[in-house]
Amino acid sequence: MKKKSNLDEMQEKKLLKIEHNACWIAFWGLFAAIYIQIALGNGGIEHLGGELVVMLIQSVYIYAGCMKNGIWDRKLNPNFTTNLIISLITGLGLGIFWALVSYHRYHALAGSLAAGIFIFLSTTGAVLLLLSLTTAAYKRRKKKLEDGPDDDENEMEKSS
Repeated sequence: MKKKSNLDEMQEKKLLKIEHNACWIAFWGLFAAIYIQIALGNGGIEHLGGELVVMLIQSVYIYAGCMKNGIWDRKLNPNFTTNLIISLITGLGLGIFWALVSYHRYHALAGSLAAGIFIFLSTTGAVLLLLSLTTAAYKRRKKKLEDGPDDDENEMEKSS
């Protein structure tokens, strides 16, 4: 039995906005905590296990919920250009991060630059591939939702 809400529509909308913001604060807070611990040298799985599990569960939940409902993003379009820009930004951020961490640990400029370039290229490629696969899955799901179950029944009746 579902309990009646004590909130009016405006309060429900505000509560959803608060929960939305709290979700993203938690996500980016975990992201920052993970990278700060890695930068400080406490980046082993024994130190990061909890944060990684929580972030993974949250990410999978958001991804599955959005895919199930055919939602991509409020502002970004699901296309190759957007995927490439996001991939380059991600690769650049991680490349710089790992170059700095490598330099801090080993004090070798050439090795740090090489590590940063390697991380940049591999991360950019991996993120572009994953975003492209996700975009394709999203477009299939959205088409299926837009076609709806009624269209399948109508097609079956026409073919009979």
